[in-house]
Amino acid sequence: MSLSSAAATLLAISIFTSAGLRAQNPLRAGAGKAEVVLPAEAFPVDGFTRQHDPMMARTLLLDDGQVKLGIVVVDQTSLSNMAIDRFKKMVSQIAQMPTANIVVVAEHGFSTPHMMLRPDADDAARQRVQLLERGFDAAIRQSAEAAQAALQPARLSSGCGISRVGVNRDVPTAHGWWLGANDAAFSDSALCELRADSLAGKPLAVVMNYGVQSAVMDGSRTAKGERLVSADLAGAASRLVEERLGGGAVALFLIGAAGDQVPFLQANRHVVAADGTVSRIDLHEEGFTLLALQGERLGEDALRVAGSLSPLEAPRLNIDRMSMRVGTQQPSMGLPSGPVTSYEYKLAAEEDAPAVFLTIGDLAIVGVQAELSARTGALIREASPYANTMVATLVDGAAKYMADAISYDRFTYEARNSHFTKGSAEKLAGFIGEQLRKLHQAR
Repeated sequence: MSLSSAAATLLAISIFTSAGLRAQNPLRAGAGKAEVVLPAEAFPVDGFTRQHDPMMARTLLLDDGQVKLGIVVVDQTSLSNMAIDRFKKMVSQIAQMPTANIVVVAEHGFSTPHMMLRPDADDAARQRVQLLERGFDAAIRQSAEAAQAALQPARLSSGCGISRVGVNRDVPTAHGWWLGANDAAFSDSALCELRADSLAGKPLAVVMNYGVQSAVMDGSRTAKGERLVSADLAGAASRLVEERLGGGAVALFLIGAAGDQVPFLQANRHVVAADGTVSRIDLHEEGFTLLALQGERLGEDALRVAGSLSPLEAPRLNIDRMSMRVGTQQPSMGLPSGPVTSYEYKLAAEEDAPAVFLTIGDLAIVGVQAELSARTGALIREASPYANTMVATLVDGAAKYMADAISYDRFTYEARNSHFTKGSAEKLAGFIGEQLRKLHQAR
């Protein structure tokens, strides 16, 4: 037998064996959730004095008999690499899978305390952050253990619908572009989902992917000046989906390309006066009414989409990690504080922009660290050959904004606060589209 013939035979045996393993071991899914429990002595922490609604950790595990995948979502604004590594190691040990097969996503609400210490933190502040870390560690472990214990043969389905909860936040003023709610600007209303059901039809998990920041209560305080911990829009929508589905179903929110997208009603809105000065109007406690209403709307939209998904037939699981070089720019001196009509972007060195590709049959979940704008997310989905494509951000880390090209010309908040140069988003979208086509052809 020639070398080429032997290689072909070995490849055929490998493919046959792989198919046999998958056939003998039907896909299994398991999901779990746990509350991040904070003792009273953990407050105040990161400016928050008490809690309005719970922070959660949610885990989905998938196993097709050969490949295992894990998706972990936590109610945090963003996560450090140290925390992500710690979470992955815990889930890896519990689920017996490589850490490289696990993605950790922050739902990117702005009403949760960071697990980070300021350089000038005193011993009391350090102890409170340690209590916060322990709370998250315990919740991650409990959610992963629950997901592992719940693993069972399952059927998957996916698809997309729409939701109108989000709106573009870049608003033109006489003094430049600033933050607000702009119905005339671009928003991507696609709400895409992955659903796992038991063979008996019992809902196990719903993964929701939507491009809106979980920021109804961003910057809001009570009338007495207190900041209250809240999982905000993502938490409210997830809780409603879980309650309506019942039976211990878990709803995970993957934030989409939401760098320039916010809920259409916010508790603490921006106002630009005629002279260009910027202020904010806070509804205080009444803002939680807006949160409840919009959380209900997004949750209802998610349930409607979940009821109209298409089956993923014999889905194979795969995960691929890639990166490309993109340009960066020097950070602005502090956060942008108001609109401007000119701004000098100062270029810096190139860096790797990582991307992770989770493919599940004819569903692709693309994850990046950078906060993409809605236009970029739409470009990626439109270029994808997969039947359904989710674009998730804040995946396995945070890299600040990667604004679309038009934002740099407008000197928007996202462009001035971006870590990346103009054109990086479009370059990354092209790269991701190319990789998706290659992955689809190799199925």
